[in-house]
This record gives sequence, structure tokens and C-alpha cells, in this order.
Amino acid sequence: MGAAESSGTVGALTERAAIRRLVVLATIGVAYYYGGRLGLQLSLVGNDVTPLWPPTGIAVAALLVFGRSYWPAVAVAALAVNLPISATVVTALATAVGNTLAPVVAVTLLHRVGFRRELDRQRDAIAIVFIGALGSMLVSATIGSLVLLASGSIQAAQLPTAFAVWWTGDAMGVLAFTPFLLCLPLFWEQRRWPLRQWLEGAVILVAVALTLAWTVFQMRVLFVALPFLGWAAWRLQLRGAAPAALIATLAATWAAANERGPFAGTSRLEQMVTLQAFNASVALTTFFLAALVSERSKAAADLAVAATELEQRVETRTAQLSAANVRLVQEIHERSEAQELLSHEEARAQREHQIAETLQRSLLPDRLPDVPGVALAARYVPATADVQVGGDWYDVVQLPQGLIGLAIGDVAGHGLQAAATMVQVRMALRAYALQDPSPPAVMHGVHQLVAQLPVPEMVTLIYLVFDPATRELRWTNAGHPPALVVADGHGTYLTGALGPPVGVTLDGSFVEGTHVLEAGATLLLYTDGLVERRGVSLTVGLDRLSREATATPTHSRADRPSDGLDDRPLDALTASLTSTLTSSPDEDLELLCDRLLVTFLDEDHIPDDVALLAMRPAVSVEGELSLRLPAEARNLVKLRGALRRWLHESGVPESEANEVLVASGEACANVVQHAYSGADVAGVLELLARLSGDDLEVRVRDHGHWRAAADRGGGWGLQLMHALMDEVEVEHAAAGTEVRLTRRVRLGARP
Repeated sequence: MGAAESSGTVGALTERAAIRRLVVLATIGVAYYYGGRLGLQLSLVGNDVTPLWPPTGIAVAALLVFGRSYWPAVAVAALAVNLPISATVVTALATAVGNTLAPVVAVTLLHRVGFRRELDRQRDAIAIVFIGALGSMLVSATIGSLVLLASGSIQAAQLPTAFAVWWTGDAMGVLAFTPFLLCLPLFWEQRRWPLRQWLEGAVILVAVALTLAWTVFQMRVLFVALPFLGWAAWRLQLRGAAPAALIATLAATWAAANERGPFAGTSRLEQMVTLQAFNASVALTTFFLAALVSERSKAAADLAVAATELEQRVETRTAQLSAANVRLVQEIHERSEAQELLSHEEARAQREHQIAETLQRSLLPDRLPDVPGVALAARYVPATADVQVGGDWYDVVQLPQGLIGLAIGDVAGHGLQAAATMVQVRMALRAYALQDPSPPAVMHGVHQLVAQLPVPEMVTLIYLVFDPATRELRWTNAGHPPALVVADGHGTYLTGALGPPVGVTLDGSFVEGTHVLEAGATLLLYTDGLVERRGVSLTVGLDRLSREATATPTHSRADRPSDGLDDRPLDALTASLTSTLTSSPDEDLELLCDRLLVTFLDEDHIPDDVALLAMRPAVSVEGELSLRLPAEARNLVKLRGALRRWLHESGVPESEANEVLVASGEACANVVQHAYSGADVAGVLELLARLSGDDLEVRVRDHGHWRAAADRGGGWGLQLMHALMDEVEVEHAAAGTEVRLTRRVRLGARP
């Protein structure tokens, strides 16, 4: 019984669908037929060529709404219209084929370009004018005029006029009637108009009609009505623009058929050209403006929805944070009660250890800065012995003019006092380095600070400034183990510029040493916990470090934390290293740090904290520079510095290099500003520069989606790029945007 009921239900649904299809086919056919009869009242060439052919607009609208499968209704109606006015049945059939084929071609092409019947995008307006009307209607005009010529209805001399009138009529049908018919469902699909908008629409339509009537009878111009059409498109979008455009085209067609106004005293071909130009201008201007306003309105609505959603998310997140805060307060209270159970002495010692450890952890950088052309790696391993936290630390500071400041130090002793001193020394060094990066000046400032602190233990420190452009290294050393430079398989300690620990002597003067790092050379900074062992000379540890740092690696890059604060047990580091395969001779900095820690430290007992900092200038790729950084404003300086160095090393004159830097900077700034607007995290900015002979090419890429341009001016960056470079190409794609800048440069001698 259930299967029978199901079969009956399916049959009833199928029957209703068939009836509905027949009703739609009949409606389309009747509308097409009577539209054709209306258009034939204005025939200009014989009885069957008219400048007003509403059936094309009816057919295109019907096939867009109901689908191309309803073309038989168009074909039958076209044949019914053409039979009474054709010389033979064959002529009527051929003309009907053209009348059917043109709407089918128009709808097919519109579907190919993603046309939407709401006409709420600029490309939809362009498509309906150039593809749906002017382009596709060439099919019916060509077939129809040739059929008239072949049947003897017109002479060869009349062919251009017949073609022009036929094309004008079919195109006008699409331009005027298709948007009008497509806008009708919008009155109940979209937001209902209030009475005010209905009155405004009526005023616009009356104004268009009166203006055209006046211009047709009193003047020889038709374009006076365009401001009213723009008013309709701006205020009412398609629902107001389509009826206004229909009135305008109907009035112009009537004037052309009756040789009134601007159509008086001209040939039929000239009349059709003028009429077609006016109709196309009206449709393109009106529908394009309506689509533009619709897009802006939709964008504003989407923005409002996004703002509402953001507000709701903020409220939700605030509630979650409030709940978390309540739980946190409760947890703190519970822990406080638990701590009160401990003895006062044990509690005080525990608090001091926690505070010192927190200070030391917060002192070390969360992550090393991304410096184009310079590789950095760092490690920190705390002591495993039952002692308080030590005072080992390191830092990397990005300085003005592309310089890099590197520091590593050790506050002797342990506990809260050592950690607090470490905090003050590191903060002071950063402040002095940003004020004057000169190593003696920075060390002098730190010396004056430490001399006034109640520090019972001494503070050792080495501070270096590296210039990536010249690879020059300047340093001064206040009683710290010397830095190690590894190049070409040999290790060299920077033993010069050595002074006493800071704050020890009254004299706060320090000297400066210099050294030029080779491309690919490695600079190692470390604390004494790495090389110093009880009962063993420090020289032995330094010699061993030099041998191990210059040894050929036997393992590949191991897994490691990205923040440099490597406090993993030594057995974890060892397993991470030994579980990998072989690597290239050019050892990775991260692997080098891991290997040195595994080699020098006993996994069961680490008597002192160890800090390790490594730096290596990248080896230049001949004729090419490739950079990849987060698309953040603070990274623009890094990109410019790296590009400036590469241009200098490639022999590009400074004057031309400055212009390339300005143009490339504009392209990079556009990525930061436009490519990832609204993204939760910064995207990626890629810069690729290469030289091929005297031809310089710079490519700036992103993988975001540029926001639409605002109507408040701008665009100077692109003009500046065009002014400074020989060629500027901008390619927008779904995967991102690429700006290609090319210029011929005069290469000089490489430095």
C-alpha cells in the first residue's frame, strides 16, 4: 500500500509539472506573437523589417528565467508571426530559425559569463548590452536580411538598410524589454518600496516622457533625458531604471519611424545608426549606473552585517573572558590558601625562585626578528642542578639604517637579584643601542647604570653591531667569553676590544674592534656555561668549541622550537638529532645550535644556565634576490634594506637604485595596505629581483584579495611606479596579485 501511494504521489507531481510547463510555453508563445504584431506596426523595409521588435526582449527574458529548454515556444511563435508576411513557407521558416537562434545564442553567452538576472553587478550591465543585444542580435539580423534578399523581397542595394533596421529592432528589444521584464519579479523578491519611492518613480517616468516629447518636437537632440535616467538608476536601481529606459527607447524608436526630431531629413541607414547609438547609450549608462549603485548598497549592507556579527563576537568573547577571569580569581585564591599551609621560609624561597624564573623567561625574546639576508638562531637551556635561576641572557635588536645589534651577557650569581639585574641591563642596552648604536657608547651607558646598582656580583657582556650591507662587524667586550667566527672550515675568536666587566671600574671607557664577515660565515655568541667546567682550563673548552663548530655535520636539521627558548631535556635534543638522516655540508644554524648543546652538555646534570646565539649572513645568489616576509608595515624597512644591499652588490648606480627602491616600496606598501585587508593574521609578501644583463626585473607578489578602490582619490603610487620604471604590469588573479616592474640600468663595477 505504501509503494502504491508513493507511486501515485510521484505521478501527480509529474503531471502538475507537465501542466505548468505547457502553461509557461503557451504564455511565452502568446507574448512573443503579440509583441511581434505590435512591432510590425512600425515596419520600415517591406512588411517585416521594423526598428522595434519586442519579441527578442521577451524571448531572452523568458529563456533567462525559465531556461533554454523553452525555445520551442519562441520558434513556434516566430513562425506564426512570419508566415503571413513572408513570400513563401520556406522564407518564413528560415526567418523563424534566425529569430529563435539569436535569443538562444544570447542566453548561452550570458550564462557563460556568469550573468545574473538581477543586473546588480557592473559586468551584468555590460554583458546585457554588448553580448545580449548588440552581439547576439547580429545572428537574427544577418539571417533575416539575407533571407529577404534571397526571396526577392528586397534589392541588393537595400541590404545594408534592411540589416541596420533589423539589427536595431532586435537589439532594441533586448535593451529595452529584457531588463524591464527581468525587473518585474524584483518587486516582490526584494525589499518592498514604500509609498515615497513609488511616487518618486512615477515622477521620474513622467519627467522622462515629457522631456523626450519636448526634445522630439522642439529640438533635434535626444540626450537631454539622460540625467533623468541617471536619477532613476541612482535612486531606484534596476526597478526604476528599466521602466525609464523602456520609455526612452520607445520614444526614440517612434521618432525614428516617423522621422521626427533628430531623425528628420536623414537617410534610413543614418536614422538606424543614430537610434542604435542612442539605445545603446541609454542602456549602458542606465544599467551600468544601476548596477554600480546596487554593488555599493550590497557592500554597505554586508559591512553592516559584518559589524553586527563582530559586535556579537566581541560580546561573546567578553563574556567568556569574564567567566575565565572569575575562574582565574578563584584559582588564585585557592592557591594562596594552599601556600599559607607551607612554612614562611619555604614559601619565601619558592616565591623568589618563581619571580626570578618569570623575569628571566620574559627577558629573552619570544622569537628572533626576521632579517632579510641574515639567518639567526638561539637557544637557552636552564640548569638542572638544585639552584636558583641564573642571569644568562641574549638579545637581537634591529637598529636604524638596517643595522643589527647582537648582545649576550651573564649576571654572576643566581636568584631574584640576578634576574632583576639582568632585566635592567638588557632594557638599558636596548635603549642605548637605539639612541647611538656605537658599541663603546652603548657599553659606556650600561657601565654607568650597573655602577649605580647594588650589584654584589659582576656583569659580563659582549655587544656587537653588524651591517648587512658591508658585512662589517663592530664590537666591544666587557669581560665575556670571546665571540667565535667560523668561515671556510676555520674558527677565529674575536679577542680584541676586551675590557673589564661593566660596573667594576671607575673608568667607563671601552674600545671597539672590527671584523668583516665573509658571506656564509657564522658568528657564535655563548655564555660560559657552554664551555666552562670545574677543574678544567677555560682554554680547553674554547678549543673544543672551535673544533666542534667547524666540524662537518653528520645529521640533518632536527625538530626544534621556533622561539629559540630551547629548554628541552638534552635526551630530547639527542633523540631529535639522531633520528634524522644526513644533511648538506652547509649546516643549518638551528642544527648547529642543537649539535653544540648535545656535544657540550651532560643530559643528566647541567650545572649552569647556557645561552647560545648564532648569526650567518646569507650567501648572495648571483643575479637574483628572493625575499618572503609577513605583509606587515614594520617589515617594509627590512625589504628596502635587503633590496638596497642587493642593488649595491649588483653594481646598480645609487641614483637608479634609489628610484627602483621608491617604485618597489610603493608596490610592497600596496600589498600591506590592500592585499590582506580584514584578515585575522598577516599574509605573505614576496619580492623577487633579478638581473639579466642590463635588464632589471622586480616582482612583488601577494596571495590575498585586494579590496575595492575607494572614491576618495589616490592611485598616486601606481603613477609613481610608471614614472620611475620602464614598464609596470599589474596582474590580479584568484591566487593573488603580482606587480612586475622592469627597467634597463647602467651596471657599474661590483663592490
